[in-house]
Amino acid sequence: MNLVRRSALVLSVLGLIVAFSVQFATKKTAASDHIDSPILTQDRGADLADLYAFLDPNDNSKVVLIMSTQGFVVSGEHFGMSIFDPNIRYRFEIENTGDAKPDAFIDVTYSRGIGRLTSQTATIRLPDGKTLTAPTTIATQNYSPNEPVTTTDPATGARFFAGVMDDPFFLDDTGANRLVASSLMHPGHPDKSLLGARGGRDTYAGFNTLITAVEVPVSMLRGPAGSVIGVNSVTQRHAIQTIGENNEIRASGDWKTVDRDGNPLINNGLIPGPRKDEYNASTTEDDANGKFKADLVKDIKNLGTDDAHIAMLAKIAVAKGDILRLDTSVPNRGSGGGYNPNGGFGKMGGRRLRDDVVDIAFTVINNGVPLTDHVNANEKPFRNVFPFVADPTQPFPPGHNPDDHTRQ
Repeated sequence: MNLVRRSALVLSVLGLIVAFSVQFATKKTAASDHIDSPILTQDRGADLADLYAFLDPNDNSKVVLIMSTQGFVVSGEHFGMSIFDPNIRYRFEIENTGDAKPDAFIDVTYSRGIGRLTSQTATIRLPDGKTLTAPTTIATQNYSPNEPVTTTDPATGARFFAGVMDDPFFLDDTGANRLVASSLMHPGHPDKSLLGARGGRDTYAGFNTLITAVEVPVSMLRGPAGSVIGVNSVTQRHAIQTIGENNEIRASGDWKTVDRDGNPLINNGLIPGPRKDEYNASTTEDDANGKFKADLVKDIKNLGTDDAHIAMLAKIAVAKGDILRLDTSVPNRGSGGGYNPNGGFGKMGGRRLRDDVVDIAFTVINNGVPLTDHVNANEKPFRNVFPFVADPTQPFPPGHNPDDHTRQ
């Protein structure tokens, strides 16, 4: 068959995967959002890993938005894995009226890429309709990475970076998975000691990810809601994609959301396996209308959370949609993207790179009693300037057998 209608194929595969999931009633919390649903297991390019939104600690009049995609990139495959999918729209949704409906967008698309020694060209469309272009940073398999290439638009002051960098997320994934599994086997009585039982092994150490980072003036994102803005990240594909004779993909039709990520750990940790694809295809307005509320409440109860803390979590993920909220009037200061204690995740300060969102979230789930995976920081220190993320792990030089940093 010369042309393949990808959407029909995806729906067929999805049906088999969902049936399998229902039969075995399994559930996985792979990370903040890494590989969170069956479809994304097969669609790495569209797989969101994490979303970060914070004020630039060097200039609080600017906001930094970071979207990581395609996690678990290994240094030995930089040439083959460090390509942004040209058929995807990488979108930051901005909510600035105080409800659950996005009001503005920052869209990023990439030209075709072949990896190795050439960059891709990113086209960035800002909320005011202005467009800028920028090159990606070329990934290398040299023993030292290339310096990050950042582009500044003189007209708007917007800055952009895209390339392979160290995955900034830190978590003992195995401990979290075992804890969630125990909550399914013993609803309401999980074995919470499993979360930190491995003594602080960071599953994401040594792995890289694709980073799309934008910095814009806060004034460009503010709206009638005042100082508070909401941020959600999505990856989207056209509804119809066909494959030609030379495997060139042609896309048409409306944009359809493949993955979305607002607050960390919501989809991966609290949405049942059979509904994860449905959750990703839904909107933040669906969240506010209660489409997934019963599932969230049930799974939080399985973890032994009381009604008061369930209400706290529902307020974050349901009442006004699964949207990361950033109060731009709350100062952000400190190295590595900021770490002052009165800002950051859980305090309407968005999400900074250094915020230990796992401990914060699991402590709320544990009814306010501290619960930790003992992974308290990223293995690599973050930058103090845009794009703030750390350099990627590179192949090691010959002649010795060094620690490759992975902590499986």
